[in-house]
Amino acid sequence: MGGVCCPKSGVIIKKRAVEDYNSMDAIIAKPGDKRAREGKLSGDDTGDGRASNGQHQEFQKRKYETIVPVIKLTVDEQKMFDFLKEMHREKGLNTTMRVAGGWVRDKCLGKDSDDIDISVDDMTGEDFAKNVVDQLKKKGYPIKSIGVIQANPDKSKHLQTATMTILGHSVDINNLRTEVYHDDSRVPETKVGTAEEDALRRDFTVNSLFYNINKDKVEDLTGRGLSDLKEKILVTPLNPEKTFRDDPLRVLRAIRFSARFQFRLDDKIVAAAKLENIRSDLKTKVSRERFAQELNKVVGGVGSPTDAFQHLVDFNLQDVVFAEPSTPFLKAESVPDQKRSSSENPGEEMRGPCLQRMRLVERIIGQRAEEAEALSYSKLERQVAYYAGFLSSYHGYEVKVKKRRQSAVRWILRESLKAADRDIAEAAALLVDAAHKFAALHRMYTAASAPVSTTPAASSQPRTSLKQVLRESGKVLLSIKDRFALALDLAYAIVVVAKEPVVTAKSDDQQHYKDFGLDFIHTTSSSKSKDAEGNGKKVQQAVVGSSRVCGYKKFDAFSQYAVWLADASGLPGCWRWKPLVTAQEMVTEVIEVDVVA
Repeated sequence: MGGVCCPKSGVIIKKRAVEDYNSMDAIIAKPGDKRAREGKLSGDDTGDGRASNGQHQEFQKRKYETIVPVIKLTVDEQKMFDFLKEMHREKGLNTTMRVAGGWVRDKCLGKDSDDIDISVDDMTGEDFAKNVVDQLKKKGYPIKSIGVIQANPDKSKHLQTATMTILGHSVDINNLRTEVYHDDSRVPETKVGTAEEDALRRDFTVNSLFYNINKDKVEDLTGRGLSDLKEKILVTPLNPEKTFRDDPLRVLRAIRFSARFQFRLDDKIVAAAKLENIRSDLKTKVSRERFAQELNKVVGGVGSPTDAFQHLVDFNLQDVVFAEPSTPFLKAESVPDQKRSSSENPGEEMRGPCLQRMRLVERIIGQRAEEAEALSYSKLERQVAYYAGFLSSYHGYEVKVKKRRQSAVRWILRESLKAADRDIAEAAALLVDAAHKFAALHRMYTAASAPVSTTPAASSQPRTSLKQVLRESGKVLLSIKDRFALALDLAYAIVVVAKEPVVTAKSDDQQHYKDFGLDFIHTTSSSKSKDAEGNGKKVQQAVVGSSRVCGYKKFDAFSQYAVWLADASGLPGCWRWKPLVTAQEMVTEVIEVDVVA
């Protein structure tokens, strides 16, 4: 089996005949390949696995691509690619047009994607876009202006990019590139490169695939992108420590992709992510706004946010991303010590109770989405719920900023994480406070609803009344408003984890809580109807006051409080009530009385 070496990357390419195809299938292997190490590559390979000058010339003359099943294009995608190939022929271009990155990965996984990035090899993205505009005019298609995004390293735009609409598709166009990183920055020095160099500089092999529009083929120039997709594993094209040191944000991207696609992280990635120099680089090279962008995608996207945050904790990076203030926390005067985190350092609970609460909240959110659309939460609500669950141990702590005190949850999300959406920080802080209060109120409700004891010991103790529960519950509803079902879900998680903590290995929390969650049978104002197959599956047609409050499993006392609050208390919607007499009417009434007197 012969081998050739990429003159740019030093990557060994071994050829093999493929019976079902007329061309050759190229398998790319790193220079450390076993056959290369043993000097067994045939032809005029050198003993160290590198090719001779003759093979370098051969490589320059020929192009290799991995032969894979053709991915399925939509009708509109096929139309656009056919248009580009027609333009290519009529203009006599020598350009190789490739779709790069996430679109190719998603298509290979059988998923739809509208994130089309085209890379060209012999001109800038702007010049290619001008050719496209000329062709659109020639064919009489509608034309929109070309947008040119200049290189902006602070926003992770390292090369000029042209943006335009081609037959209804929004497309980004740039040229292939190679990157050189320096020790003091995650911003690379960018140069025009080859397809091989462009593939190798990417974060993971599954993101380094190309779709060659000219040939209608997927190209796997790292030699393992397709196999890693099949094996559901994240691997870096180069050494992971170098990959992460070049751009430390890739650690968070690894966490996000792993959770999104349920891919396993390569052992070398895990080892590199735990290195102290990577932790240090994350602190010094990556802006906190970039942290927020990645994590907002985690908590607002598909997949398991809890798995992602579990990786964050396993890599000991939670205190880097969710950094605490340099000054000590203050204890909120409105929260008694017994209702505060039991730890002197609330951040320590992220490793245990907070992740477990988050896991249970994730389960509940999934149950709602599966049961009925009327019960499900919006993207913003999901983001708020996951952040609140992970930071729930900070309840009762505050930070002093410019002589004003604010909740620790809000400060971490707004000032430390630099959450782009202020609503997330504000809502998460309110949700944590409301959830802890609901967790306490369910115990007050249970005590108030219990039969009156006639024993002397019981009669000497002050008894909680339903009026007290009603009043305190109303105060919480006035603060949390329409999101009180979300607050009840988190409160339930707080109660469950306090009584049923996971004491075994951290990987067991999902199994541990499989029997907990929503109890739709006891959800108020639910109705039953048969689905299309007539199997009697219950479908939620209505919920109390659109509150989305459901019953809960295992903890009847909490479930009874939640249903009472949503139904019998009459409180839902109290934040929209209008006063019987406004302040202006009261003042007017007083003035009229004085005049009469």
